[in-house]
Amino acid sequence: MSRFISAIFGRSQQYNPLPNTNSAMLPGAFPGEEPIAPNSGRNSTNSSSMNHFFQIVLYWINYLLIKPIIIFIIISLRILTKFLNIIYFKDQNYQSPPISVTENGAPVPNNHSNDPIDKVNRFVRDLEDNLTAEQILSEGEYLPPFYQGSYTQALYMTTNRAKFLFVYLTNPHNESSSTLFKKVITNPDFINLFKSKDIIIWGGDLTNPEAYQLANSLNVTKFPFLGLLCLTRTTKMSPQGPIKTSPKISLISKIQGGFSEDVDVRVLIQNKFRKKIGKYEQELSSIRSELRDTFLNQVLLKQQELNYQESLAKDRAKKLAKQREHLRKQYLLYRADYFRQLKADKNAAGKAKIAIKFTSGIRTTFLFPAESKVDDIFMLVELINRGYLEDDSAITTISTEEAESKFKDFTMDYKFKLTSPLPPRTSLNDVIDCQIKDVGVVYPNGVLIVEDL
Repeated sequence: MSRFISAIFGRSQQYNPLPNTNSAMLPGAFPGEEPIAPNSGRNSTNSSSMNHFFQIVLYWINYLLIKPIIIFIIISLRILTKFLNIIYFKDQNYQSPPISVTENGAPVPNNHSNDPIDKVNRFVRDLEDNLTAEQILSEGEYLPPFYQGSYTQALYMTTNRAKFLFVYLTNPHNESSSTLFKKVITNPDFINLFKSKDIIIWGGDLTNPEAYQLANSLNVTKFPFLGLLCLTRTTKMSPQGPIKTSPKISLISKIQGGFSEDVDVRVLIQNKFRKKIGKYEQELSSIRSELRDTFLNQVLLKQQELNYQESLAKDRAKKLAKQREHLRKQYLLYRADYFRQLKADKNAAGKAKIAIKFTSGIRTTFLFPAESKVDDIFMLVELINRGYLEDDSAITTISTEEAESKFKDFTMDYKFKLTSPLPPRTSLNDVIDCQIKDVGVVYPNGVLIVEDL
């Protein structure tokens, strides 16, 4: 194949044999016949021309067709090879980032992934790779249920819900780590501990920054490390009597480094962990009850605070509504005097004659100046609905100057709408700021119906 490719991609030169030297000149050679000279006619010329022509044709076919096809095939095969390599050999091709090593031989964590769940999943996958086929195919659990989150989250669960926390720390460069894993971590007696909802386990290797920092804070000197943490407190004397200190997280038991093969693992688990859990369970249960009561009290206080704020907001809203209603009444009384004067003026020149039918069935006709705003029609309806227009005692002592200052930012809001009964049924609420003369349904005359919103 290589010769074929070399022949195609090599220089397009024909093999030229060495000239045939007359062997009759050699010593001891037999005498031979004289070579017959080729015919020098037209056939010889045509044959040479045809050979030259075919050589040119073959050269261009090779250059323009065969070489591009072979190049295309080679490139396609390379692309296909890389594609299949990515799909089927992704894990084999993955190169983990380089890990620096400290003076003590411990790896410095490389923070190439910030997802704590991804780190835990990767750690658990590495542990599963060390399992035997019998463990994987067994019906029971072959690994404890590692906490799916960061150590900070696991520690929060431990301190705020008074749980026992196992931490399993490994060094990927420690060859003795398999003993603890095979004899303790995968042991059914150890896995059965986690049937209790108050016991959790978190794990990581030293490439995980949290595991690296945790190992330093716990003063771990050998790996692998399996420790048990929980909240503890002591009792001290005071003038009022014995009191308990505030709970704090403590390491109550641990296994670090390897151990000999003749150690009874069941006894080790019993002495190192089950007895410790039994020793601290009563105190931890008491702490758990106190935390639960504290949480319920906080919820109750928050609910009381929320109810107080809601009540305060309602009182504030009622107060604002009362102040606004008082201001609205003052404004209506101030405007009532203007409409009394307008009602007394019977001159219809330059005015719009508008008939208004109320929801009570009352019908009234009023003359409005053409330059007045449509808002004046709404104001008249509001005054009639409240009875201020006919009540002579409904007067105000507010002067014009005081009114301009007092009602500068005040706007009336109406709980009704005015519509024309004639098609199309136009609503005046949409043109409340326009002048009456610019609204065809009321100028020079019109009929309106009051409808409650």
